[in-house]
Amino acid sequence: MAPVRLLVSVLAGIVLFSIFLRRASGKSSDLASLTDDDLKTLTIRLERTQCFGSCPAYAVAIHGDGRIEYVGKEHVRVKESKSGRVDPGTIKALALQFAQAKFLSLPEDDYSEAKCKCRHCTDFATAIVEINVGSLSHRVNHYYGCACPPKALFELESAIDKAANSEQWTGDTSKQGPFGTTCFG
Repeated sequence: MAPVRLLVSVLAGIVLFSIFLRRASGKSSDLASLTDDDLKTLTIRLERTQCFGSCPAYAVAIHGDGRIEYVGKEHVRVKESKSGRVDPGTIKALALQFAQAKFLSLPEDDYSEAKCKCRHCTDFATAIVEINVGSLSHRVNHYYGCACPPKALFELESAIDKAANSEQWTGDTSKQGPFGTTCFG
């Protein structure tokens, strides 16, 4: 019984120490209330991959200082690197959407093509969303053929595109998609 108490005490100490270190470093995992120091280290990334069809493939990164980086790959109007800017209010609003979507609690790969545990269809694209703030980093792979992800993840992906104004480089992609698909489950 004593070894169990010792283990519990050690684990509790580790948890309390990690909380202390996070507070002492000024870094917050609360995406709804990022400090100016947090914003300096913020990067939000969205990558959309190809599908078996005409799905747009590109990557966009929004940095806390307002910089936007875009790289067009396939089935987009601009197939090269471009840059832009976004205002701080938009960045803070986007971080709030990450908090509201409970992004940090979403599983990294449960919505991937390989690990989807619910109804899934073939030949769709994947969206990879990542946020980095200081030493905090979280990434979610979202295969569009997987029916499991929460609606908030789709909305977050759209919000990133809107904040970055990705359409200025991708063009209207609303009618693009896979050529055909087969669904299971």
